[in-house]
Amino acid sequence: MKHLKIILVVIGVLLLVTNFFVISEYRLFESRWLRIIGTTILFAIFAIGASKKEPFLLIGFLLLLISDFLLIKYEVPWVKKLTFSLVILAYLSLIKHIRPYVRNLETNFFQKGLFVGILGINIVMLYLLIDMAATKWDDSWHTFLFYLYGMSMIVMVVMGFSYSNRYSDKSSFYFLWAVLGFVISDISGFMAYYLGVEEFYYPDRLFYIIGLLCLVKFSRMDKNKEMLQSYGFL
Repeated sequence: MKHLKIILVVIGVLLLVTNFFVISEYRLFESRWLRIIGTTILFAIFAIGASKKEPFLLIGFLLLLISDFLLIKYEVPWVKKLTFSLVILAYLSLIKHIRPYVRNLETNFFQKGLFVGILGINIVMLYLLIDMAATKWDDSWHTFLFYLYGMSMIVMVVMGFSYSNRYSDKSSFYFLWAVLGFVISDISGFMAYYLGVEEFYYPDRLFYIIGLLCLVKFSRMDKNKEMLQSYGFL
């Protein structure tokens, strides 16, 4: 698709303006529908140029779209658990997609120490968030799924930084920001919904849109030849 960058910028700005307006003036129900509309538009653009050589990228995006539809009935306990499960699978698909690119990645002692430190900090933060929202969990399965949800986010971020550290090109930049967009959005959404800090719905939607836009852009970029070889396409 020609002029993809301009199209994504225009769509991104329109989505941000309309989402911020709806969040400030309407209820959560209308906000969720607008989220679905935005994700559907970006998925359509993504699907038009989706590569058959990158199936896990397509699966991940599709699962995010389905999970957004489920948000309409999010207050129903089994729907809430299903939504968690689909987002976990979406993140695992993105991890599966990027894993061959960082396979056999050489790291020095400092990088290994940094990885352990980041992992430890994120696990502590995850535990604290779960503890703060203890009264909001439906049952032990809800809590268990949130732990899996948090761990999948942590692994995805680690993979994103490893990928960026290895290649340091535009494609790795966009993938890293897609990952960071989803994670920051998730954390903001958690703060808004489970802790009742409604102002966090704004960064939630902002970073989710950024994540989707970057994922679309990443899918259209030429990949490093070494990356394709590691994925088994050459």
